[in-house]
Amino acid sequence: MRSLVFLLFFVSIEVLAQSSKIDSLQTIISQNRQDTIHAKALMDLGITLERSDLKRSTENYRAILKMPDNRAFDKFKTNAAVRLAGNYSAMGVLDSVDYYFDQAESFLRSNPNDQKLAYTLYNGRGIHLNRIGKFEAALSAYKEAISLDHQVIGLDNVAGIYINLSNVYKQKDDQKSNFEATYKALDIFEKTQNKTGLAFVYNSLGTAHYHIKNYGDAEKYFLKSMEYRKLLGDKRGESMVLGNLGNVYMDKAQHQKAKEYFELAMEVQESLGLKEMVGIQLYNIGRNYLLMEEPESALAHFQKAQKVLKEAGISTYDSKILADLGKAQSLLSQEKEAYQSLKMATETALLQKQYSEAITAFKNLKEYYLTQGKFQEALEAQSKEYAYRDSIGIGALQAQLKELESRYALDLKENEISLLKTEQQLDRAELAKKKANQNLIIAVFTFFIILAGILVNKYRIVGRTKRLLEVEKLRNSIARDLHDDLGSTLSSIHILSQMALQKKESPDIGLFSKINVHTASMMDKLSDIVWSIHPDNDNLEQLLSKMQEFAAEILEPKGITYHFEVGEGAEQIKLDLEKRRNLFLIFKEALNNAAKYAESKHLDIKLKMEGGRLNLFIKDDGKGFDQELTKKGNGLFNMQQRASMMGGNMVIESFPNMGTTIQLSAPIT
Repeated sequence: MRSLVFLLFFVSIEVLAQSSKIDSLQTIISQNRQDTIHAKALMDLGITLERSDLKRSTENYRAILKMPDNRAFDKFKTNAAVRLAGNYSAMGVLDSVDYYFDQAESFLRSNPNDQKLAYTLYNGRGIHLNRIGKFEAALSAYKEAISLDHQVIGLDNVAGIYINLSNVYKQKDDQKSNFEATYKALDIFEKTQNKTGLAFVYNSLGTAHYHIKNYGDAEKYFLKSMEYRKLLGDKRGESMVLGNLGNVYMDKAQHQKAKEYFELAMEVQESLGLKEMVGIQLYNIGRNYLLMEEPESALAHFQKAQKVLKEAGISTYDSKILADLGKAQSLLSQEKEAYQSLKMATETALLQKQYSEAITAFKNLKEYYLTQGKFQEALEAQSKEYAYRDSIGIGALQAQLKELESRYALDLKENEISLLKTEQQLDRAELAKKKANQNLIIAVFTFFIILAGILVNKYRIVGRTKRLLEVEKLRNSIARDLHDDLGSTLSSIHILSQMALQKKESPDIGLFSKINVHTASMMDKLSDIVWSIHPDNDNLEQLLSKMQEFAAEILEPKGITYHFEVGEGAEQIKLDLEKRRNLFLIFKEALNNAAKYAESKHLDIKLKMEGGRLNLFIKDDGKGFDQELTKKGNGLFNMQQRASMMGGNMVIESFPNMGTTIQLSAPIT
């Protein structure tokens, strides 16, 4: 997982025009009136300079804190203390951060009912806590902020909190909450037309798409964010987006272009004294060198990144840097150092619950073991890599993001704006020719022709887009299955065969048995993929036949009896490819569990259509399990995830010695 930067959002009360506004604020400050107008000018100038000159910004906030003791200055001093803490946090001066947050709290205690001051403190503290990797504490601070009266703190600030929440959820690998928070922010910022807010939210959307490998959409949103950053004169934000675009180009194997973007980003960040962001760019450049097969340069940059981030007190990037550091060391035959780095990477990722980073760490550890001929250890590392890959569930994330995008209908909103502009132009033309009735009739007639053309074209585009999305969804699904299911199995076969080849004198029958099992599994999975995409299997009748065939194959050899009941009319239901496939895989997993682990003697299976929903019921009389004590394995997790992808829900009930019941309910369309 590459390192994308999330510049956290702190909404200013108003968007300040850069050059002329700075001049007028400096004129007010030079008068040294020591009143609230003077304090506000210092505050506004400090906020403006945060994006381009942290040192001067900090000087303005410190000037506010030196103003006389007067309750009229309390709100300015609270804001200044929080902003100072934020500046020092960005510069990695952590001792000063705590000092200024303590000052802000003392001002708030003097004004306990001031919700705007409370918002400033909670939001500022959340930004800092997220930066240093204390995610639960950051969530707690943001939730305190979001619980305040939205009308009092302002809608733009509410949207800013949602952006900050989305960044914490991303760090915690809770991508569903990340997407939802981002779109809540977008909804508000589109209504208020806050350019600063839109710059942040487009960056977050780019990050969300990058995370699920939708590079085209990621680049589109990052470039939209860049447009706003340039418009606002936001150098800090521009540098962040440059780094994020560099990651996109790196993943697309445009390594020279990526290097240029990373270096441009780092140049600006060094000039602003942003240690954390400089450390991130050093890591990104190292990663780029690693992909360019230049491990010496990669190693040097990873070590510099470690040093800079440690000085800044940032630990959230430790696991990803260690994972790639270990890979570079392995390529340079620094075997002992490589092993230590890779082991520490896996431990750190799991300790910090960064499961996306755990995937990379275990993948690199597997590759290290393979180069050392330690095939058993490589197999164990691979099983953990794929277990965490399943738990992240990129396929489900893609479905969730598409659902949210369609809910907000971003492209259609842009079409509506375009249509509105056309209407306005036609209205002006109509008014200009108001005196001439004949011209008026022509104008109106022309308007309706253009409007009809626009609507027809719009629906053609929407229809074509839907068809393209269906094709893209199918391609993604097949690619994901081939990569995750068959890729994992083939890799296991490769490792096992290498282990067997080592035993030249006495072949290990157990290893060949495992190869046989993996090969059979691969053939079974390939058969499922081919069956699911064949157009002859579109109706439920074919699916029911396959389900009954599978039940006979898996249950009868073990002496397990079963009753398969199909509700009236269910055979004629047509399901789309994705629903049909997910229904079968849920059914297959449930029967496998009953046959292998439950020690069942009989199963009841029912499939019915009720109220436009498809209901699947599976009950066994096996030994059951305690849901509180039993860890949720990948099989149960995948079943729940597939139910969610169908737009439905699944309930699993089980008790020791009382069997297990699985109930799935999903919409037909």
